[in-house]
Amino acid sequence: MKYSFTRFPLKLLCASLLMAALLFSGAIAQDEGVDKANQAKESFNTAIESVQKGDTATAISLYKGALELDNTLVDAHMNLGSIYFAQKKYKEAEGSFKAYTDAKPSDPIGFINLGKLYSVQKKITNAQAAYEGALAADENYAEAQKELGKLYYSAKKYDDCIGAMEKYTAKTDDYYALYLLGAAHGKKKSYNKAIESYKKALAVKANHFESLRNMGKIYSKKENFSKAVSYYKKALKAKPKDYKTAYNLAISVQSIDPEDYDACIAQWQKFLKLARKVPKAKKYIASTEELIKSLKEAKVVASEQ
Repeated sequence: MKYSFTRFPLKLLCASLLMAALLFSGAIAQDEGVDKANQAKESFNTAIESVQKGDTATAISLYKGALELDNTLVDAHMNLGSIYFAQKKYKEAEGSFKAYTDAKPSDPIGFINLGKLYSVQKKITNAQAAYEGALAADENYAEAQKELGKLYYSAKKYDDCIGAMEKYTAKTDDYYALYLLGAAHGKKKSYNKAIESYKKALAVKANHFESLRNMGKIYSKKENFSKAVSYYKKALKAKPKDYKTAYNLAISVQSIDPEDYDACIAQWQKFLKLARKVPKAKKYIASTEELIKSLKEAKVVASEQ
């Protein structure tokens, strides 16, 4: 039996073969793309494991490798920036965080990290722009207000600090932000507002040293020495070796009643004991010894009258 074959015109046959070749090469390219993407993800995940093991050098290499395989895997930029930041390689960290914010301008986290990087380097203008970028990405991103508040305080822009921290603390109970809000009010001598903020901070963290100490300072300025003593004692309980607070406590005790010699002597002796253990406080030792001596002499004179 003879079989007859349908013959294709030569041009049509060549065109068909070319199309098949193109489809085949496209399939190969697609497979290679999928393979690269999977390799990139594997490299990224292995990098995370390396960080957890403390092997940051390997992690850096793996994150870079992941980006070479798939440049859309932009979270690698974020993680690289974090590693460089911890290593104080600020130029490299800046490059990584900027790459992330360029790729994800709607994510405020990249801008926050970039702002913190600039803040550490005292690049106030750049830091402010970065935090404002975070708010542009998400106007409700509260952490940006907090970081702006901290930045303004360090730059002595106390009104701006108050504005930012009031917005932030309206959304969350953050003892440090409330403390900083109180400190900014204190710098402006708005003592009642400062006290209100410190009390809110202490309601969140009762043993926060800075809030307790500053409450003592404010009440000293207001000449309410009984309350000053109360807060200084609490502050010293939180931080027993703070000689400046111990010094202020002794002054406040003496200010309540300069002729209560026993109380005054006892408090100055406590300060003296601490001062002898703290190198920075040694300059107060001679004058404190002289003061205690004078108080004891005054006590003798008073007892003889």
